[in-house]
Amino acid sequence: MDCMNLKVFFMSLLLFEASCFTEVEIVPRETVTGFYSEALILPCTFPVDSSWDLRSTLILWQRGIDVVHSFYCSQDQLDRQNRHYVNRTSLFGQEMAGGNASLKLDRVTVYDAGMYTCSVNTNTGSQKKSFAVKIAAFYSEPRLQFSMLTDGVNLLMTSDGGYPSPTLQWLRGNSDITNQTQTRLMQDTQTGLYVVSSFIHFTEVTNSSLTFILHNKPLGQDIRRDIQLYSGKSEMHEESSYRYHEWFILIPVFLLLLLLLIIMSVLFVFITRRRRREQTKLNAFTEMRHPSKVQILNGKSSMCL
Repeated sequence: MDCMNLKVFFMSLLLFEASCFTEVEIVPRETVTGFYSEALILPCTFPVDSSWDLRSTLILWQRGIDVVHSFYCSQDQLDRQNRHYVNRTSLFGQEMAGGNASLKLDRVTVYDAGMYTCSVNTNTGSQKKSFAVKIAAFYSEPRLQFSMLTDGVNLLMTSDGGYPSPTLQWLRGNSDITNQTQTRLMQDTQTGLYVVSSFIHFTEVTNSSLTFILHNKPLGQDIRRDIQLYSGKSEMHEESSYRYHEWFILIPVFLLLLLLLIIMSVLFVFITRRRRREQTKLNAFTEMRHPSKVQILNGKSSMCL
């Protein structure tokens, strides 16, 4: 089949796919999971023999009726490629002679999910393969926030950057308390990734063990985190009692020190006054033994001791 006939065949194949897409359900043979932002290889092979001719080979990749990648006339033909896949697709040209028609899809996004079909037509025959593509992304390490209130405590667990929507579970001991939580799921409009937050309120905070579980089924990702809650009431009561007993012991000591201070003050005053009286008596006795003498000389008086 020459290049012109291949082009005509390619156009007729597209028209046929468009007309039959809503009427014929293609059952995928397998499921391929791609990781967000990484490269994904969609496998497709076809039989080749010694008579195989590259110029007579047509490879068409589609998602639904959208053209993902096409190859004929010995080269890529991307004029009808859906713009969502521009600069992101490629074939393994050097391996095509070995029957490899696999497609490499770079920088996978969540919007690449869907059912893909690989159609191959060569000079030796034609075949078609279809399979489902799922996209998944790992959720981040959960972040825990808690708020102490007068009537209890609030717990908020948040994780983001994951896909698809996860399954959440809360356990308290061996009891499932998931129905007591409030879960909010938000999707980023640009990346399509999810942010999940789970909120729970406890009115009575007692010593208990909580378990938070996030399950991302396509990737088999299970995040399990244990949380220990302790009530501080008993500790506060013990601390208050300790302080009360501490003050109970210190009060007598303080009173004893105050009494000693008063006694010392009284003794100090008593001793001071006694010393003053003794000094006064001593001065008086000295004056009695050495009386003053007054002499008048030339009309002037003088005192001799």
